[in-house]
Amino acid sequence: MTDPPRLDVLPGILAVGQGRRAASGPASAGEARLVVSASVYARLLSLADQAPLENLPLDPRTLARARTMGYNQIGQIRCTTANRLVADFGVQHADELLRALYAFGLKQEDSGSRDVDPVE
Repeated sequence: MTDPPRLDVLPGILAVGQGRRAASGPASAGEARLVVSASVYARLLSLADQAPLENLPLDPRTLARARTMGYNQIGQIRCTTANRLVADFGVQHADELLRALYAFGLKQEDSGSRDVDPVE
């Protein structure tokens, strides 16, 4: 059995269903909100995860290293713990990968403690 999808990973999209309700009240200034069912949300997240790493704003060296190490899709990076990314890429490139996820509009899956956080 698989874990249910996280319902806060795609910005601006709120999943409803399975005991969740759409937030009442207007969205804050400059914020657009799309309300979808949990199943549609899971499909959207799955599509984002299948996108190739070339869609992320990465330095060519980081992208080449990711390919060499077998990372080809955004979901592979998103589902890998920060500790593992640091072990595979080093602190600088792991930070770049995490920043690129945020730039793409995705969050890394919760994986317990994280040693590396993108610098704001």
